[in-house]
Amino acid sequence: MMVVFKSSGRKFGIRSTCFALLTLALFAMSPIPSASQVGDEDSQQVVQAATLIQSAKLDEAEGLLWQVLTSHPENAEALNLLGSIRLQQKRYAESETLLRRAISLAPGSLPAYINLAHLFQAQGEDDKEVAELLEAERIAPNNSEVNCSLAAVYLKEKDFHLALGALERIPRAHRPDAALPLLATSYLGLDRVADARALEPVVAARATKNPGLQVEFAEVLLDFDLTNEALSILETAQKQQKPSAELFFALGRARERKGELALAQKDFRRALELNPNSVNALQELAHLLADQGQWEKSLELLRRARTSDPESPEVLRKFAATSLHAGHASDAADAAQQLVKLRPNEPEALYLLGVAQLQNGDWESSRATLESYTKLRPQDALALLALGMADTGLHNVSSARENFEQSIKVDPNQAEPYYQLALILRDQGDNSAAIAQLEKAISLDKQKAPAQAVLGTLYLLQQDYVKAQEHLTRAALLSPDTPDTHYQLGLLYARLNQHDRAQREMEQFRKLKDKGQSGATPSADRPATSTPTSHPS
Repeated sequence: MMVVFKSSGRKFGIRSTCFALLTLALFAMSPIPSASQVGDEDSQQVVQAATLIQSAKLDEAEGLLWQVLTSHPENAEALNLLGSIRLQQKRYAESETLLRRAISLAPGSLPAYINLAHLFQAQGEDDKEVAELLEAERIAPNNSEVNCSLAAVYLKEKDFHLALGALERIPRAHRPDAALPLLATSYLGLDRVADARALEPVVAARATKNPGLQVEFAEVLLDFDLTNEALSILETAQKQQKPSAELFFALGRARERKGELALAQKDFRRALELNPNSVNALQELAHLLADQGQWEKSLELLRRARTSDPESPEVLRKFAATSLHAGHASDAADAAQQLVKLRPNEPEALYLLGVAQLQNGDWESSRATLESYTKLRPQDALALLALGMADTGLHNVSSARENFEQSIKVDPNQAEPYYQLALILRDQGDNSAAIAQLEKAISLDKQKAPAQAVLGTLYLLQQDYVKAQEHLTRAALLSPDTPDTHYQLGLLYARLNQHDRAQREMEQFRKLKDKGQSGATPSADRPATSTPTSHPS
C-alpha cells in the first residue's frame, strides 16, 4: 500500500481563532438594538431573540423572530438573526437568502455582512468570504472583528502582507485578544521574528484573564518551528493555569516536534481525559498511532473525531485515508462521499472518493470519479495510475495501458505503473517487454514483492533459472505467505532436479492454500496490491 497518513494539517495557528471569530460575529455582533431603540414590541422581541441565540436557545429565538416577521416582513434585524440561526443549523441556502434580504433592506448592516462571510467560510468558499468581509470593512474600516476575520482568511492563503495590513487597521488600544496570534503569524510569515517575540509580554499580561491566549500564541510558534520557545511558554502556562485539553494538546504537539513521542502521546491522552471529544487531540493521537502502523487503533480515534465533528472536512479526509490503509474500503467510500458533498469543488475530495471506490471494487464509479479529478489535475501521476487500475478492472486494456504510460511520463520514479504495465504486456504474451518493465519497477523499489514474483516467474518461463531463483527467492522473503511464489519455486527446483527443495516448496504452497490465503497468483493481484490511496500534498 502507498497510503501516506497526513498530519493534522494545522496551518499558521489560526484554527481556534477563526472559530472564536465565527462565534463573535454570530452572537456578540448581532444587532441588539440600543435602549433608545427599544420602544416598540418588535424591537423588544428582537432584543430577546438575540439574547436567546447567545444562550443557544435557537427554537425559542426563532419563534420570537417569526412573530416579528409575520407582522413586519421587512425587519432587517430580525432577518439577520434568523439567518444566523439557519447558519448554525447548517441550512446554508436558507441562511444566504435571509442574510441577502437583510442587506438589501439595510445596506449598512455590518452584522449581516459578517454572517454572510461566515456562511461562505463554513462552505469553504474563500473568495466569496473575502468579498463579503471587504464589504463589511468598507462599512467599518477599523472594526476589529472584521479585520481579524479578513486576516484569518488571508493567512489561510499565506498572504502575510494583506493579513498584517488588515490587523494594522485596528487601533492598537482596541486590539482584541484574538488579534495577537494572528499578528504573530503575520510577523513570522514575513520573517519578522523579533516583532513576533515582542508580543510575548502582551500575551502573558492578557493571559491572566484569558489563559487560552498563551496556548494559542505558543501554537503559532510551533507552526513556525520555534519549538523550544513554544515549549517554554507552555511549561510556564502549565504551572500557572488550571489543566485544560487545549494546553495538553499544545504540549503534545511541542513534544512531538522534539521527537519525544512517548511524552507527546501521554499529553494527547491527558487532553482527551480532560475533553474526550477534543477533535484536535483525537487526530494527533491517531497520527502518532498510524506512524507506528497501528491503523485500527488510529481509525477508532478518528471515528470518535468524526462523531464529535461529523462535518469536518479535515476529519473526513483523514478518516477516509486511514480506512483505506486499514482495509475498510466501504467506510472510506462513505466518508469520501460525504466530503465531496461538503466540498464539491475540492480536487482532493474527488481523489479520495475515486481511490476508495477503486479499493471497494466499484470500477465504473471509480473510473468516473477519477476521470473528473484528472480533468482538474491532468498531471497527477498517482491519479493516472489509479485511473489505469480502474480501467484494468473494467477490462479496458488499451485505456489502462495509456494511463499507466502517461503516469510514467509524468513521474518516471514510481514503481507501481511499471508493474501494472508489465502485467498487461505479460497477459498479451509479450514477456520480454514485460520483463523490461519489471526490471524498471524493482530498480525503483526492490522491496516490491509482487514485482519480484512476476519477474521470477517470467524468467522461469524463459528458462533463465539463475534469475528466476534470484527473484522468486527474494519475493518469498518479502512476502512468505503468498502461495503462488512457493508454487513457482517448486517448479523451478523440480527443473533443477533439486527434488527435496521442490517438495518443501510445494508442501508450503498447499499449506498456504489450505489456510485460504489467496494473495496468490500474480495475475490476480491487480489492482489490489498497491492501490494509490495517498495524494501528495
